Amino acid sequence: MVKDEDEKLLDSKYMDGPTVQWTVNDLFKGDNKKFMTYHVMESGYAALTPVGTLLGGVLYGVGVRPLSSALRMMGTVGLITGVGGMMLGLTRMNVTAAKGEAASPPWTEDGVQNRVDGISHNFKVRILDMSVWSGLSLAAGALILAGGPVKLGLSKGVGGVLQALSLGSAAGSLGAFGCIYSNKPTVKVNDDEDE
Repeated sequence: MVKDEDEKLLDSKYMDGPTVQWTVNDLFKGDNKKFMTYHVMESGYAALTPVGTLLGGVLYGVGVRPLSSALRMMGTVGLITGVGGMMLGLTRMNVTAAKGEAASPPWTEDGVQNRVDGISHNFKVRILDMSVWSGLSLAAGALILAGGPVKLGLSKGVGGVLQALSLGSAAGSLGAFGCIYSNKPTVKVNDDEDE
């Protein structure tokens, strides 16, 4: 039985954790270039937005206060770092694509398809994608229920809306990281039980 499970982990068609039925990246299935572009942009955003949000809070806490509240600082710095993460992801993808057959796996039709298959069945990638969009949706709902960003202590207009969405997506990312950690496989000390 263990051998079968090990073989499944090597096959990009099997999920490497709990199954995530649907995420936003599934909308791009069938067009590998769009799928990969979305993936690298979303992953960069999802990884760096919470870092920026925390950084914004720290900066505000130590007295660097170009904005009038900690929430405004956190939302703004989170958005800036998130967009930076998107650009880093695109840059990395373009560098890999430029290597063509020298990339590992090769950036060829089959190599890109292999990447898409792997990403489509990667628990960490899928839970992060789902969680970021869930956080964005909850933030949008909070904006609607509150009657705008000012009622939430954020800036007026589009800036406040973007701050709220940044905070929501950062919360989603952090939730995903917690879920990934809690579903981390444990290392077996004694393999005798498997025989």
